[in-house]
Amino acid sequence: MGDYEVIDLLESSRTGVTYKVRNILAQRFEALRVLPKTLQDDQERVTRFLREAKVHARINHPNIVSFYHATHLGGQVVMTTELVEGTTLERRLELGPLPLAEALGYTSQVLSALAHAHELGVVHRDIAPANIILTPDGGVKLTGFGMAKATTDPQLTQPGTVIGSLDYISPEQVKGLSELDGRTDIYSLGVVLYQAVTGKRPFERKSQFEVMLAHVNEIPPAPSVVNPELPSELNEIILKAMAKDPSSRFLTAEEFRQSVDQLRGLPQPASPPATAPVQLAEPGAVTLPAAPETVAPEWSPWPLVAAGLFTFLVVMLVFFAVAGRF
Repeated sequence: MGDYEVIDLLESSRTGVTYKVRNILAQRFEALRVLPKTLQDDQERVTRFLREAKVHARINHPNIVSFYHATHLGGQVVMTTELVEGTTLERRLELGPLPLAEALGYTSQVLSALAHAHELGVVHRDIAPANIILTPDGGVKLTGFGMAKATTDPQLTQPGTVIGSLDYISPEQVKGLSELDGRTDIYSLGVVLYQAVTGKRPFERKSQFEVMLAHVNEIPPAPSVVNPELPSELNEIILKAMAKDPSSRFLTAEEFRQSVDQLRGLPQPASPPATAPVQLAEPGAVTLPAAPETVAPEWSPWPLVAAGLFTFLVVMLVFFAVAGRF
């Protein structure tokens, strides 16, 4: 396959086929994703695939899978990205909830990635455990930018269309709103964190329609109700992230991250020290520094008492010495 040697098939879905390849020129392993031939004539699919490449190429962050290249190869549209060794959070949660410290650590890293993306005007729109890769060294890599959209990109989805993973989408996504900002990712990550610490999704229903209705209308049980070992402070953080009204959530991913790190016990950025207001001198006046305040030493009678006793003892010794001679 051109300058790439195919090593293994990693994933195959309706949106693309991903291979583990070796870049012969760069001498490194990469992930190569191909748009299936059956979709090569679907202009919307091709446009979305190319938009994903363009959006992903703008982002460079240690907690985001690195983008390498996009091109036509053998008559097919392909893109290559960093090959990350690890497992998805989705697979890890099949074993049960995470320890609290571990869940908060992963969440903090994802929020760092989202803060960077949001600053660039990119909304992920598909935050879910399947798109969070856990690395063996305890790190996190965010992937799955197929639904990502920059604020300047044209709208590809028809108004009213629901996009994203249904178990984690925000109320705005359920309603099919076309204008979404970073707070939709904050909601989705709140759902992910809920599941990570409790082992259960906040809304487990019999049908996808009921799940969507719950995202719009229902307040989930507090996480500590599901897992009594969780601190009450975590309830406040998760339920704020999952507020139905975006204006009631954390306004930024960075604000969300600081709350998570505070619960982890990490030091927070110090506020600048308060300074006394500066008084400007009148024109022509000379301002002299204030003389240091002189503090009188505190008076105590004990040194005088001690001196008196000493004198008395000396007199008595002299008296008895003289009396002993007579």
